[in-house]
This record gives sequence, structure tokens and C-alpha cells, in this order.
Amino acid sequence: MPEGIVHVAATGELATVTLDSPGKLNAISESMWQALARTFAALSEQSQLRAVVIRGAGHNFAAGADIDEFERVRGDAASGRRYHLETIANALDAISDCRVPVVAAIEGVCVGGGLEVAVACDLRIAADSARIGAPVGRIGFPLALPELGPLIRLVGPGVASELLLEGRLLDAAEAAARGLVTRAVAVDRFEDEVHHCLTRIAAGSPRAARENKANIRRLAASAGRYTEHDLDESFGFLESEDYREGVAAFVGKRPARFTGR
Repeated sequence: MPEGIVHVAATGELATVTLDSPGKLNAISESMWQALARTFAALSEQSQLRAVVIRGAGHNFAAGADIDEFERVRGDAASGRRYHLETIANALDAISDCRVPVVAAIEGVCVGGGLEVAVACDLRIAADSARIGAPVGRIGFPLALPELGPLIRLVGPGVASELLLEGRLLDAAEAAARGLVTRAVAVDRFEDEVHHCLTRIAAGSPRAARENKANIRRLAASAGRYTEHDLDESFGFLESEDYREGVAAFVGKRPARFTGR
């Protein structure tokens, strides 16, 4: 069976990252986790990018981590700690910390590690074919603490308990009602909605998008607290070209030409 890979395609201001593990519903192998870490670290440094979308090949997002590898990559406590605290954590952190807004385009199966990837994104668009959850208890293990934290911050302990203790797979509408996904749309409108989402992001100021993303992450992680340094830094936009261009375009009743500076 072919080894899973991570495809990257960039077109101007947008990039697409595709999880592709043939025959395994895009289950994420160790090498794919490592590729995700490298890919998103590199995308974060590309100043021309305005948005990134991550999706699965075919019509599934990702069926978790590749369980066929578990005996090798986390066969004991030491290897298990490395696998979760380095391999998986590096990938999820790279997605979450990417300076560019990241959108998860979710079709079909999105479970376990696939859900963790989606949670690390800024927005999640789900087709009504999506089935979303984390039934890891059925195969004998809990979600690792560093991987549980982002899920609880997104949906709270009640929904996290529903996913992990019951092992339920939510459909797209249920996931949207619980705040697990941003929007649920019909399959026949899915690609259009993903495109419109990316277009709306790209139409705004890249600098404002990067700063909004960073500020949202900062305040979510600190329960809304910030320092005087954070506050001072947050007003740096007042000296930016994007701010001046945005105001001038509004006053002049014309489309803004943002540069990200």
C-alpha cells in the first residue's frame, strides 16, 4: 500500500495542503505528522500568502493517526511520549501558530488525529457528509493532555466529554450546533462555500488577519488577560500601510489594495 504523503499547492495568495493516505481514509502517519510540521512552518513565513486550506484527498478529511504504526511509534511509555509530545505536538503547534489564517475543509471522516488537525485551524467548514469525533476510548486510550486542551478551549468540557466518553461521531449539523465546526453546508455547496470563505479572508488586510489571529489565540489561551506590552503592541497597526490604505479606500469608495505591510 502506498505511503501517505502531504501535498502542498500554492496559487498566488492561497495555498492548499492535502492529506493523502490511500486506502486508509487519509490516516496520518508519523512521516505525515512530520511533513505537516515542516509545511506549516514554511507557509507561515511566506508573506504573499493570505490563507491556507487543509483538506483530505478524495472525500474524507482524515481517519485519525495511523494505528498500524502504533506498535512501532508508541509501543512503550518512552516512545509514546515522544510521539505525542514531539511528533504530533510539533505538527499541531505549527498549524495553530501559522501566521496565515488556516481553514479546514472537512468532508467525510474527521476523527481522532484528524479532528485535532481541524481544531488547530482557525475556521472549519464541514460538508453535511462529515462525521466528526474522537472515539479513542474504543481502542483503549485517552486523548493526550496537550491535545485535549485545544478541544476544551474550542467547545468546553461538556462537548469534549460527549465526544470522548460516549465516543459519538457527530454529523455536520450537530458539530456546528456545538461550535465544533464554523459552518455546515450541503455537499453540493461545499466547494463553493470553501472558496467563498478563502476569498473573504484574502480580500481583507493580510496584516490585520495575522494580528487578529494572533490576538484571538493569545486571549483564548490566557482567559482574556493581556499585558501592557501586548496592549502597546496591538496598536502598531496605526502605523501600518494597510491601515492607511484601508481608510483611504473606504473614504474614496474604492476597493482597497492591501500589501500586508
